[in-house]
Amino acid sequence: MHITLICADEDGWAIGLRSISASLRRAGHATRIVLAGGPAAAPAPRTLAELRGLAASSGLIGVSSMSRSSRRAKSLIEALRPLGRPIVWGGMHPTLYPEDCVGHADLICRGEGEDFMVDLAGRLSRGEGFLDIPNGGYRRDGRTVFNDVRPLLADLDGLPFVDFSFAGESRIDHRGRVRPNGAMKEERSILFTGSRGCAFSCHYCSNDRLKTIYEGKGRYVRKMSVRAFVAAAKRCRDLFPRARYIYFTDEDFLARPLGEFREFAAIYPGEVGLPFECMASPQQISDEKMALLVKAGLWRVDVGVESGSDRIKKEIFNRQGSNDIVLRAASVIGRYPGVVAYYFFIIGNPYEGRDDLLGTVDLIRRLPAPAFIRTYNLVFIPGTKLFDRACRDGIISGLADSGFEIDFLSGFDYRGQAWKKNNLYLNGLVSLMTGKATRWRIGFVPRPLLPLLLSPSWLDFNDRHVLLSKALIGLGRGGLKLRRRGLLLVSKVLKDPRSAYNVRALAGKPAGPPPASSGPEAGS
Repeated sequence: MHITLICADEDGWAIGLRSISASLRRAGHATRIVLAGGPAAAPAPRTLAELRGLAASSGLIGVSSMSRSSRRAKSLIEALRPLGRPIVWGGMHPTLYPEDCVGHADLICRGEGEDFMVDLAGRLSRGEGFLDIPNGGYRRDGRTVFNDVRPLLADLDGLPFVDFSFAGESRIDHRGRVRPNGAMKEERSILFTGSRGCAFSCHYCSNDRLKTIYEGKGRYVRKMSVRAFVAAAKRCRDLFPRARYIYFTDEDFLARPLGEFREFAAIYPGEVGLPFECMASPQQISDEKMALLVKAGLWRVDVGVESGSDRIKKEIFNRQGSNDIVLRAASVIGRYPGVVAYYFFIIGNPYEGRDDLLGTVDLIRRLPAPAFIRTYNLVFIPGTKLFDRACRDGIISGLADSGFEIDFLSGFDYRGQAWKKNNLYLNGLVSLMTGKATRWRIGFVPRPLLPLLLSPSWLDFNDRHVLLSKALIGLGRGGLKLRRRGLLLVSKVLKDPRSAYNVRALAGKPAGPPPASSGPEAGS
């Protein structure tokens, strides 16, 4: 059977969809991937006509989306309906919030899609019914049915390598035209993951809800063996010969036991050799693991902090990792000057008060410089516990005002969400701290000015008069946009990704912690 798989997200890597495509191909089916993401909720009519032409010969159409692109997914499904082919809608949004999705497609898929799609394609090929298929959901005669989910995939090593064949693959370009995606082979960075799931249960995150959906269905956190993971990374390097580094997007890369990092450090440099970036929770960071990762080629570590208020982390986010733990982890990272330290914070949280935000500012000030701060605009992801709580508390009415379509990386944005308008000044100030933190500044904010900017009288004034706060917020969004564009341009010409961050140790320098007198501070 020929199957068209469409990604509605603005995600060229689409690792989940590519894994499904690889599983379908191994089962003997032909697949075509279409990367149909874009900023608009609905593609232009001409674009939809081209998509219909691509999918016309398929016996099955799959559409995948997160919540942010769910309206675009609905538009795609509606446009493809006239083809009369079975359409299934999967991805994170149908999994977490199936009530918004069921009925738009013939089926929705809740959870992992590899075995589901192979099962569905086989049934359709044999002319069998599919409404009872595990993971499926549908609406018939005004009745909504969600079938039981199948067990989690236990052996990630047994999955075929994700489909980077680019055979017949297309993408929508910036003009809205459907074009071949062969240019992706020229990418300068690679995204790949060697695990599924997360040990933590943060209430703003999808993982907590997924654990409930999969309760009793197998081990939630699963990892590829180190050798299989390195072999997959090597295949990625060979497929993208111009790539300069790999971003391992595992939820918590450092959650593996120490012995696996010893194995990784022993074989990754020789087999792959590219610098890599990873995400880590503060409580998993240790000297032993950092030393091994630096030996293997770690160049940037992304640390989820989310808030400088231990109250918010505990009572609202259900997130582990107190400020003391964060600072201990930051101290460890600071011993490796060749590693870029990236700390993530969530802003625009209506549950935060002035003291909570002042705690965030204080924690950012205490992080060892040089470091980099990234702020995420809070979104109540539909289906998560924080979304449900905000609905119960009357902060939001539901999906419509949850902020699900916000670009959470584009800076603080309160427009369209009344619940973001508390503490505008302090949220705007934290957003201006996005960027590099040195001895003299944090992002756009000079450190010497912070006592004045945080004085009680100045805070009271800005709470009463919001025009300055709104101007600061606009400045922060504009500055972030310019910086992202500039960094993108610079990264295209640099041979070493760390050069864009002006770190002290570049490729070829000895790995490991610096001596006590390690020279001047990096950059400015």
